[in-house]
Amino acid sequence: MTEERMKKNEENFQKLSIKKPDKVQYGVFSWGPCIVHLRISDDFKKVLLEEAELSRKKNLDYREKLAGVIKEEYSFHSKEKVLPYISQCLGIYDQAWQKFKNVFYKPENKPQYLLSALWVNYMKRYEYNPPHDHSDELSFVIFLDVPQAIRDEQKAFIGNSGGPGSLGFLYGEGNRQAITYQATMPQTGDMFIFPAWVKHYVAPFYSDVTRISVSGNVANSIELNKLNEHNKAKFVKIKGEDGPKR
Repeated sequence: MTEERMKKNEENFQKLSIKKPDKVQYGVFSWGPCIVHLRISDDFKKVLLEEAELSRKKNLDYREKLAGVIKEEYSFHSKEKVLPYISQCLGIYDQAWQKFKNVFYKPENKPQYLLSALWVNYMKRYEYNPPHDHSDELSFVIFLDVPQAIRDEQKAFIGNSGGPGSLGFLYGEGNRQAITYQATMPQTGDMFIFPAWVKHYVAPFYSDVTRISVSGNVANSIELNKLNEHNKAKFVKIKGEDGPKR
């Protein structure tokens, strides 16, 4: 090969090497359940703590309806004071869900939610919630008091799971290329809203402290044959806008 030919080949190679790639448009499909994490206000937290303590004093034991290996779980004696706050949170979830699904409600099709169950968990060391799901349309959990000792355990944890006291969500099957679970280390004031059918669990912690959380179930509609079962439930009117605009 002549020197001139070699030089020409080198020039062509350099041109190919520095050629800018064509622009490629791409997107990522939303997949799985819509789970929303938000922070509640101090006022909401105060109301929940007060109502939870009243329920505890009245010993409204709710364990027979729950999956948790937890000794102190009490049904709320009243839902009236918390409904305005729950309403606002459900409005946020509703807007997030519409964006997540890229489906927007017509005003006449907006869901009418019903707070069908509300209870408080006083979780102590070694206690836990095994994987389970709930009834109705949506469920939520609000962490009212997460002691520093649990946070210290989480910081010291060595492993690839959520760690002590973590909240985990499970969905779907597949190999490790698929995301089939999410775990988080909740802090005081955290609220998580999710479809009631999503399997979830709470890992134990080992510090001699008590973590306080409130959980609830929300129905979107009631079948006629279940009306009597829900006669003490309360409807929740969603606050906020009609929904995201296109």
